[in-house]
Amino acid sequence: MKDKVYRHSDTQHKFSAMNDGDLLVCMAEGEHEAFDVFAERYAAALNRLIYRLGFSGAECEDMLQDILVHLWQKSMHWSRQKDISARSWIYRVATNLCIDVQRKNKRQPAQAAVDIDVVPLHGVERSDFGHEQAQRSAHIETALQTLPERARQAVVLVYYQEMSNKEAADAMGISVKAIESLLVRGRKTLKKQLQKNREVI
Repeated sequence: MKDKVYRHSDTQHKFSAMNDGDLLVCMAEGEHEAFDVFAERYAAALNRLIYRLGFSGAECEDMLQDILVHLWQKSMHWSRQKDISARSWIYRVATNLCIDVQRKNKRQPAQAAVDIDVVPLHGVERSDFGHEQAQRSAHIETALQTLPERARQAVVLVYYQEMSNKEAADAMGISVKAIESLLVRGRKTLKKQLQKNREVI
């Protein structure tokens, strides 16, 4: 029994030390412990992505489970990808699934609740968490949901998920020039929305 515990610990350590691409390969080979490590590594980041793409409450939890299961089932497709990082592919799958569900249900993104753990856009000072920060976060989150679908995706991936323009472009299946254009338009729209509330980014 003791030997089994050690073997389990060694296996977990092996998978934990792997990069995302190698984890996906192991998942494609049916390694459940690789999936456990993957889910632990990405659950929080994917949950933030889902939230900022317009889901809330129990919807977030359901979408997270659906995305993780989908990534497990589709992990064999990762090895067929060219010129795209594992991280970009993961976010492409997650983003596309969120958008597909929204389109299928013909629903508009829900207005985000106050989120004091918001990652600010460039130019927004992060102050002590309190009423002012919560209010600012609420205004930013609400304004974010007014953006057109593709612009919102670009802003979320780059400014909130902290992806490079190249990674975000790969995740969305577009060129770097196209995502730069989306970011410019997205920031312009956000600034206009926030100015209505006397908020400036």
